[in-house]
Amino acid sequence: MPKDKKPFERLLRINDLLNLRKGGQAVVTARELMDVLGISRRQLVEDIRQLKERGAPLEYVAAQRGYRYTDAFDFSDNIPLSADDVLHLRMAVELLAKVNHLEGFQRLPEVFEKIRRSVRRWVDRQATEKAIYFDPLPHYEGGVHLSFFLRAIEGCHRVEFDYQAFHSTAPKRVVFDPYFLRHYDRRWYVGGFSHDPSEGFIRTFPLERIVGTPVQMGYFHHKPKDYNPDTYWKHIYGITIPPGGVVEEVLVAFSPIQGRYFLTTPFFEPYEVLEDSPERLLVHLRIIPNIDLVRKLASYGKAAKVLQPQSLANDLKLHFQEGLLAYD
Repeated sequence: MPKDKKPFERLLRINDLLNLRKGGQAVVTARELMDVLGISRRQLVEDIRQLKERGAPLEYVAAQRGYRYTDAFDFSDNIPLSADDVLHLRMAVELLAKVNHLEGFQRLPEVFEKIRRSVRRWVDRQATEKAIYFDPLPHYEGGVHLSFFLRAIEGCHRVEFDYQAFHSTAPKRVVFDPYFLRHYDRRWYVGGFSHDPSEGFIRTFPLERIVGTPVQMGYFHHKPKDYNPDTYWKHIYGITIPPGGVVEEVLVAFSPIQGRYFLTTPFFEPYEVLEDSPERLLVHLRIIPNIDLVRKLASYGKAAKVLQPQSLANDLKLHFQEGLLAYD
């Protein structure tokens, strides 16, 4: 492998390798360290010296030509953060702080304070006035279920809950294998496999419409072979794939000004620009049309027009016509 030119990341890697070895297998040979890190023996000796300076309980085992820890060790507190690191951390903390009003997340301010104390460079240079602001999040009742579903997903627990759809007069009982949590349009959704034969392959439920307390009911061991968490969202805008939904070649023509907004903050990626002229911006998307896409395109009004497929253009026309009827 190429030589690692990031010394602190290299020290972290050595630290991890030594911490993972226990008992009779505690020794990591010098050759293994050099091969894994792609470094010379001279560089390894220097890295070992730096670890010892940071208090690492290192010893050399001559019989095995390697190193081991006599006790677990973590030197991460001694790793300096760059200005960019501190900036990214500050932004992440401010963003996460927006959910501390949700059930199960009330201790977040305490956790954030521990982070602030541990990052000395941040504390030393922290501005007296707040400099980062995010849109406020409204009170969200569905947040009470976030911890439950996160534990169920990580433990592969099958669950049961009562779901109250807006169009139904009574809740229905759902047996569900949860795969993921997704935040979209100020709501949290849990997605996974519904055991109702009439449901789609991946079903999503908004958490605020779960009635009562969901419960665990054993485990699930398999996911549908067609489900890939790394690619599931690749061709979706929003939260759902409609039954029978397939990827389509979508052409959207934006007005010149709206086109500039799209290019700076595109609502979907990847996209291809087919024309960028004073008259219009024409973009090509490979996407699965759904109700979320219809609503998003409709929000541009006359500043965006779907040229293909015709079925999506028809959905937009119907959306506008029904909206106009509300004002007749």
